Amino acid sequence: MSRVLVLAAVLVATAAQATTQVHYVMGTFLRVVVDDDVDLSTFDGCFAEARALDRMLSRFDPASELVRLNDAGGGLASEPFRNVLGQALALGTATGGAFDVSVGAATALWRTAAAVPDARAVSAARASIGRVAVDGERVALGAGTWLDFDGFAKGVAVDACVTALRRVGVTRALVSFGESSLYGLGAPRGADAWTIDVRGPDPGVVVARLRLRDRGLAVSSVFGGAGSGANAHGHVVDPASGRPLRDDVTSVVVAPRAADAEAWAKAVLVRGPEGVGIGERADGIQAARLGRDHAAIGRAMRAAGILRVLADARPLDGEAELR
Repeated sequence: MSRVLVLAAVLVATAAQATTQVHYVMGTFLRVVVDDDVDLSTFDGCFAEARALDRMLSRFDPASELVRLNDAGGGLASEPFRNVLGQALALGTATGGAFDVSVGAATALWRTAAAVPDARAVSAARASIGRVAVDGERVALGAGTWLDFDGFAKGVAVDACVTALRRVGVTRALVSFGESSLYGLGAPRGADAWTIDVRGPDPGVVVARLRLRDRGLAVSSVFGGAGSGANAHGHVVDPASGRPLRDDVTSVVVAPRAADAEAWAKAVLVRGPEGVGIGERADGIQAARLGRDHAAIGRAMRAAGILRVLADARPLDGEAELR
């Protein structure tokens, strides 16, 4: 998550005036399309914000603030770190604990296990979840508690990027972080929204299209984590059990901010078939849950008319997610 690579600044096929920059940050690609008349320096603040968050929240960089606090069981934390943690903890409360950034010990256990962990190890990891306290400038973590911001950090970075773009006068932009955390600022010229191709449980297949304007979006899938056969499991861990989800399903959540969408996308998965309804009880949340042979679309998502499930899923074109 610490290496940054500028890949390109190219014209986008959807709008001749649009300019794209793609940087490698947080272990994936942060792609920003601006459909205003700008120069390349317009992007600087956006990518600077993402790199700063990467340095602070990386679980791979031994010099990051996250690693330092996890290793020490807490300690003095910077104001930016406390702000991100406070946002995450508030969303944890809002989701009834279905989203929890203190799940790191459990996610690490399942991420690195060559076989299904034994019940004792799972129980120990589960016992560490939720033991987080913030007192002034100090963060306290319970014994064995690890914070893991991963997808949520990308949502925070998307929101910070959008703020930076607005600061320099950008009114039309699409920010896509790893194709799973996005924000549509305004709309491209000649359109009323950005059109997003949504991938389903099979990552190479498009199953729906979504129209996004002045909102954040998160797309989260259960499958594709680790293991094989009967031991196959996804990367999303249920904080209540300390075990990964197994349902082959994708959640699609639209929210006022990308970080909110990230938290609720995980909650919709964790809550199971009722997750869509639970998610849409929160202010400003529109949610859907897409399986291989079914689609549950929430009332708010239906009323907005922004999601269309494709009758025939099709292979993903490399540029298809941004239109």
